[in-house]
Amino acid sequence: MTLIAGLLIAGFGNPVVAQEVKTTLTQVHFDQQGFYTSIKVDGKELLEAGKYPIVSVYKDKKIIQPKALKVNGDRFSLTMEDGQAVELKVGQQKEAITYEVLKLSPAYKLLVFGPVKIKLHEVVGEVVGVAQGEDLAFGMQALHVKTVAGIPEDYVEAYSTKFGYQGQNSNLSVASISFGHFAAVDAGNGAVFQLSAKNRSTKEVQSVKGLNHMVTLPVEGADGLIIGAKVALFGDKKSQILSRIGKVEVEQGLPHPMIAGEWAKVSRNAMGSYLITNFSAANLDFALEKTKRAGFKNLYHPDPFLNWGHFEWRKELSTESDAGMKKLVDRAAQQEINIGIHTLSNFTTTNDPYVTPVPSKHLLKQGELKLTTALDDSQQQIIVENTELFSLPLTLNTLQIEDELITYGKAEKSGEQWVLTNCVRGAFGTYKASHGVEKVVYKLWDYPYKTLFPDLTLQDEYAKRLTDIFNKTGVKQISFDGLEGCMYTGQDYYATGKFVSDFYQGLTNKTDLINDASRLDHYLWHIHTRMNWGEPWGEEMRAGQVENRIKNQAYFQRNLFPRMLGWFLVRLADRKFEATSLEDLEWALSESAGFDSGYAMSIDMKTLQQHGQIDQLLESMKNWDQLRLADVFTAEQKLRLKDPKTEWHLEKMDETKFMLYPLFVSKRYHCDLSSMQPGQPGGADWSWESPEESSFALRIKLEGDGIIENPSFKTDKGIVKIFGKLEKDQYILLDHKGKATLTDKNYGFIADLTVQGTAILPKGGSAVAFSCDTNSEEKPEVIVRYNTRMTGEPLNLIKK
Repeated sequence: MTLIAGLLIAGFGNPVVAQEVKTTLTQVHFDQQGFYTSIKVDGKELLEAGKYPIVSVYKDKKIIQPKALKVNGDRFSLTMEDGQAVELKVGQQKEAITYEVLKLSPAYKLLVFGPVKIKLHEVVGEVVGVAQGEDLAFGMQALHVKTVAGIPEDYVEAYSTKFGYQGQNSNLSVASISFGHFAAVDAGNGAVFQLSAKNRSTKEVQSVKGLNHMVTLPVEGADGLIIGAKVALFGDKKSQILSRIGKVEVEQGLPHPMIAGEWAKVSRNAMGSYLITNFSAANLDFALEKTKRAGFKNLYHPDPFLNWGHFEWRKELSTESDAGMKKLVDRAAQQEINIGIHTLSNFTTTNDPYVTPVPSKHLLKQGELKLTTALDDSQQQIIVENTELFSLPLTLNTLQIEDELITYGKAEKSGEQWVLTNCVRGAFGTYKASHGVEKVVYKLWDYPYKTLFPDLTLQDEYAKRLTDIFNKTGVKQISFDGLEGCMYTGQDYYATGKFVSDFYQGLTNKTDLINDASRLDHYLWHIHTRMNWGEPWGEEMRAGQVENRIKNQAYFQRNLFPRMLGWFLVRLADRKFEATSLEDLEWALSESAGFDSGYAMSIDMKTLQQHGQIDQLLESMKNWDQLRLADVFTAEQKLRLKDPKTEWHLEKMDETKFMLYPLFVSKRYHCDLSSMQPGQPGGADWSWESPEESSFALRIKLEGDGIIENPSFKTDKGIVKIFGKLEKDQYILLDHKGKATLTDKNYGFIADLTVQGTAILPKGGSAVAFSCDTNSEEKPEVIVRYNTRMTGEPLNLIKK
């Protein structure tokens, strides 16, 4: 039995209050009512003025606080304002103080650890549950998946009003997260810690994901009860707080993932970049060669599964189930490359055996509908009694009656009934059947991806299947995209935590596992290697959610979490975009270096095969990432590199020496040859600029039909002329060394071109005269972009 420090025993053996509980550097004091009177770290008082309970509970729409505390050894018995008791087991280990709920009234719907407010709030990690200020830090973390960060949505307003605090939402790239879901809230004049456990053991009707009156099924077993909820409290020097959390994980039996022999939260390998491509068994060796050329250790498939739920492999990956995938993983391992896979967590495709031909009884339901008349097996109009379940528009509009799925086209209210029209019977390959009026109709949840969801019972099977995949194949990386889908069960962060935790705990080999998600939960902070979100689709690289990517970096920093910039896309030319250039890519790579963050580079197989400069792009990734992971860039360089308005070029001189060049990249200059006066030669006069006197590189292309020949550029310091013919869907590229190349629209090599003369662009503004020959009837538009280099900065790679 743990002896509570400072415990005084009165006459007749009756215990009185504990005056102090402590761990190294942290001391906590309480009064006789069960409220905090002091929280000290390294001897400094951190408790903010006010009355903050060890725990509070919620019953009958009221917050109930303690009124008396009795201590007997490591048992804290709190008599609450309603006369009921809450009993805690209080531990004093080396690394943390712990509270565990042993007993409480089953009438309590919610228990909150605190809330408690401290003075530190210079940096508040809302997810990790740590506040920093001056040179100190204090944290409170859940020790069980059923203990969640924040306070359930239905109770947040009551708590924030009662204890007088508000916070700013975290507007991340993936979503806006309410302060009510934070483990630690920056309240402006301090940090409020709020962790809770909910009684989930009974069916309830609640608001879920915008739908009012959803029926939420109970959680079976111990997880459905508040008893067993547990938290840890700890403090340390600010510089040591991350190390302290790692020690708390080990001491308290929390997940403690290791990468290359180091704790994942401090391993630089956790921020390693990786290649995403749709490889197959037939072209795996080609994909591995490109992965190695980029210097990456992970090759990741963006869509490996034929279905979601059973997670069966696409045939081009494996025709032998998991055994076939293991062969691919083993082939990659021979070249020291790990294979990764993408999932949409619990999103369920309609081709999955859990849906068709016999749908599972555990597909996630919004609630029950009642038929007004019996149905035959072909009826396309269904009438049900009045309900609130049609208030939220869905995508698939799916009903389940016994073993039949039915979709409807439209739902209209008619008096006290709802009329469902354009019904498809036996939807998704299920069997049509007749149904008596007494049969229950279930309205299923769906998502705009045209997917369904499992309930918690079936969700457990999904987690087991993913665990089985990893155990049988040796796959080493997974992304839990769409993890918020678990919340559709109505069990909020417990559901997301349980899904990933069940997967992780079942792994036979957790070493070097990389797992990330598009969002970060409090308990999953311990399991996830990183969060990697920032999508490249539909925009140029420099415009692809730049602000949101940058916003995420501050989020990672304050939550003591490995940093990632998200996904970037290397593309071929199409109707909307040019093919990705080295300039485009190096903009993204310089951001990665500046923020010291990894990234995912998405390059589909067609692009890997057809982009004319792909090896040059991959080599650039290798060079930038090699220097970043070795932490070669200075703090001052990082500050300049992460500015999205700057452009850079990294040039490898030899195996250890590199040169970093700041670039000035111009806008696009246009010369419309169709608007020339009769007899006027093809050309234009432009005003160019450069921060320094420099040579310039050019990229020249045409839009529209026609041909130009022999383009030339005259500055105040020379003329450069390129001899050759440029047609539609081609580029002329001139580099800083005066070499010119003709390429196709994807930078595929066509010919070397002769260059005559040299030209320098003076510092500042300068007049530039462009001219070219054109003899064709079609008059295309010439588009020119140039860049200049400023003074290079030498970098040295010290290999470990």
